[in-house]
This record gives sequence, structure tokens and C-alpha cells, in this order.
Amino acid sequence: MLYRFILLLLPLFAFSQTHRFVYEMKHKPDSTKSYLKHDEVVLDITGDEVNFYEHQALRTDSINAIGRGRSWHGAPLSKLRRKPGSSDNINYDIINADYYAYKTTDPLPWQILPETKTVGPCTAQKAAADFHGRRWTAWFAKDIPFNEGPYKFNGLPGLIVELYDDGGNFNFKLQRIEKPAKVNTEIVETVFGNKPLEISEEKFRQMKLAYYNDPYASYRAMKPGTWAIMLDDEREIDTVEGLNSATRVTQAELRKNNNPIELDKAIRYPEK
Repeated sequence: MLYRFILLLLPLFAFSQTHRFVYEMKHKPDSTKSYLKHDEVVLDITGDEVNFYEHQALRTDSINAIGRGRSWHGAPLSKLRRKPGSSDNINYDIINADYYAYKTTDPLPWQILPETKTVGPCTAQKAAADFHGRRWTAWFAKDIPFNEGPYKFNGLPGLIVELYDDGGNFNFKLQRIEKPAKVNTEIVETVFGNKPLEISEEKFRQMKLAYYNDPYASYRAMKPGTWAIMLDDEREIDTVEGLNSATRVTQAELRKNNNPIELDKAIRYPEK
């Protein structure tokens, strides 16, 4: 099995080139429902850089597809870049079709516990921390010599191979380890080949709320008859009445799928 084979080789090339760790992520888009969405996310580690992003970005045109703003409503986490072992993160995120970057500092107050268990081929040790409104349990493997993990979770003496919150909203589990022959070094920081606009986190939150209040504002400013929109359900709208209807649907979707990984940063969308 590739996971086991690379685990044996890790000491030989632990800090050369790029090491790719692919996790299954289960999460609840709507915290009031039991439905769990399954995705794969990627943690790329090099000697001087850590990138975290959704696995679909590895497909040929997936970044372009996301750049159109489809299927991004209510995304629970951002793409990230940081230095290994650092709590200073650059967050990359989309509002509609526009790409933004903002910086955050995210220390993790880990408590390392004595319990151990087997996760895949690894012996893992337990740790716990409170992070942005959720209580988290991590299982880390000292045999994999990277003090990193999915999303912003790092700082333990070994790779995090399993991670979940006590409310059952998020669960990450390492699925496989890869050593890619070719790496796109700009995979988190470009959409349509364009760099993101750098803003503050507070400005980003303000813009998300503004988008919620009028998600089709740019079309309202256009002259009638000069525009049309194809919605996700393949309906085409080209009138103000259609925009009003689509706005209500989008707002309801944003309110429903508002369960971000950093719970204390959830935007309180008003009822419309």
C-alpha cells in the first residue's frame, strides 16, 4: 500500500521536495442537520512552505470552475499558505468571482494526552485544544516527522493523522501520502491566472455580508436587456424580478450553510 511504503521511506527524504498528504474531510454544511458532506483536502509540505487546499484544485480546470463562484456558497474553510511550524497564515478565499487574501495569526493551545491508538499503519497519540469556538481532538503520529496537519492545525510533535471536533461537525482523516513529480507552486494563490486582492480579515467579512445583502448587485446596475444569468439549476434570468427571486434563494442558502470551521467567526446573516 502506498501509504505504508512512503511511511517507511519518510526518514530518507523528509525535508526534500514536496510531500503531499491527502485527507478525507467530512463536514456538516448545516449544523442543524445530520447530513455530512465528504470531500478530499490536500496538505502540501516543502522545506519552507505549507499549502492547504481542496483536492479538486488538482484537476485541470478546477480552479477556474471555482473562480466562477459556483458551489462556493457556504464553503467552510479557506485555502491556506504558511511557513512550516508557523501560526501565521495567509487565507485565500472567494466572494462571487473575486479572489482575496488576508492574514491571520492562529496559535493553538494544545494539551498533549497519554492515550494512543492505531490510525492506518501509524501509532498515534492524542491531543486536544479549543480553537475558535470548537473543542478539537487530534491524533498525531511521531513516526511522520512533520509538525503539521489539516487547515490551521499544527504544532504537535508529528503529523496530525486524524482530527475532529466534539460536536461532530468536522472530521479529517489521512487517506494517503504522495510524493508528486510535479507541483503547481501557485495552486492556492491564483484564479484564472490572477493574483488575489490583499485585504484585511475584517474587510473580507464586511464584503461577505455585503454580498449576502445583494449577491447580484453588479447586474442591477446594468441596463435591461444587456445581461442574462445562468443559475446553478440551469435556469436563465434576465429581469429584475428574476434577480429578486434568485437573491432570496441565495440568501436562504447562505443562512442554511453557515457552519464554518472557525465557529466564532460565523457571519450572522440577517433574515430577509
